Amino acid sequence: MAEAPVKPVGTAVIGPGRMGGLYARLLDQSASTRLVAVCGHGEVTARNVALELGVPFYSGARYHDMLANHPQIEAVVVATSEWAHAGPVGACLASGKHVLVEKPMATSPSDAARMVHEADRNGVDLMVCHSLRFDPRFAAMRQAVARGDVGEVLHIYSRRSSQPEAVDRVLGRFPLAYWLLPHDVDLALWTTGSAVDRVRAYARWGASHRQDLIVVVLTFECGALAVLENVWGSPTRAGRPQNQLFTIRGTAGAVEVLPFENGLAIYGATAEYPDTSAAPDVHGQTEGMSRSLIRHFAGVIRKLWKPLITSRDGLAVVRIASAIDASLREGREITMSPVRDV
Repeated sequence: MAEAPVKPVGTAVIGPGRMGGLYARLLDQSASTRLVAVCGHGEVTARNVALELGVPFYSGARYHDMLANHPQIEAVVVATSEWAHAGPVGACLASGKHVLVEKPMATSPSDAARMVHEADRNGVDLMVCHSLRFDPRFAAMRQAVARGDVGEVLHIYSRRSSQPEAVDRVLGRFPLAYWLLPHDVDLALWTTGSAVDRVRAYARWGASHRQDLIVVVLTFECGALAVLENVWGSPTRAGRPQNQLFTIRGTAGAVEVLPFENGLAIYGATAEYPDTSAAPDVHGQTEGMSRSLIRHFAGVIRKLWKPLITSRDGLAVVRIASAIDASLREGREITMSPVRDV
């Protein structure tokens, strides 16, 4: 990829919480972007981010005021809670702003389709933070499959586990099929280049209770099968458990991505395994795949390259998450309907 655009993209963040705060700092640090303002419901956190970075703060849902008061804003990163994307994304697109929205793009296919239509209608870019596409390990995996190193893809297996306390933030807010699974659904779609034909999902207690796990079987149109696991019923323990894993088996070879092996361990009274891929601090600067995502988004706006993640990619993931949720609720296999352009 070429280096940063000459003219920095004027940007804002809506929802500067854990991920939004990271994006705000990246936008502030990057030579390709300039942070103009932030807006958020979590007033203490959002205000602190604004104070730290020296930009105006707008409380609650005052993103309409923020957009009106700062015409230099060209693009907005929307990192509100998963179930609260539709309002701010719609407002930004209607105002002619480019948008990068946290995954999942939406928590219903209808909301996601409206976003795609609105972006097309206003001639702006809409991308989704499927940031694992910018992890060098997953990028190399996809390149190996595209080169034919593994032959025809037969089977995909992914594991993405969390802890019971992590689910408390989202429990009852939206279907858990939209929580962690979109990461690996997107990787499977991106790597195979094939649409999903059938979806079957399993959980201990169905869709209406606190699920300790979800296991999904995807049947692709190309004939490949994928098994995706999310487990968060086990308590946090010491050590470095294999909470994340992604493997591909083909007719000529295999690829394994081992994210739990971050390559660094610090031992003292306790053991520490610092982040070395998502957003590590390197000499006072935040690096890693999140920075690559932000740089890519800015380059797309400046027409330096085509987007690696399109709005329709985000919609495809949402459609499958919806089918997973339906399979959990109805206890049956779901056949995906043909994709019609929105």
